Amino acid sequence: MPKVQRKYDKGEKRFKHEGHSSKPKIQFIRNRPRRFVGKCPARMPAQLRERLLSEAIPGPIGDRDIDYPKYPYVVHDGAIYEARTSDAGTSYHGFPYRGKLSKKLLEQLRRMAEDKKCLEACDEWIKRHIQTDGRQ
Repeated sequence: MPKVQRKYDKGEKRFKHEGHSSKPKIQFIRNRPRRFVGKCPARMPAQLRERLLSEAIPGPIGDRDIDYPKYPYVVHDGAIYEARTSDAGTSYHGFPYRGKLSKKLLEQLRRMAEDKKCLEACDEWIKRHIQTDGRQ
């Protein structure tokens, strides 16, 4: 099967992950402390979103029988972003991530942050928003 080029598709009328400030953040839902939404910086340019998607590291696919990355991850200005596909790997939308990541993926993301000169901010994001999954 030919490899499909990833493209960014925010989707029409999809505003859930759009923030109002210049920084990415995790916004908790009022009266539901376990529910949260990753909010991107306001007016994040389409060209930047495309570039970040092209740099993204594919997350593990587990036991799924698919030939595309379901959840690619990237670091930008210290924040970790996750992208998701809704059409079998043709297009993706992304947002700041909070949750569990494997040690191996975290090591790769930290190397990316080091290359991008934002390791200190990335370590702070990890400390505040990431749990280490016991898997490699």
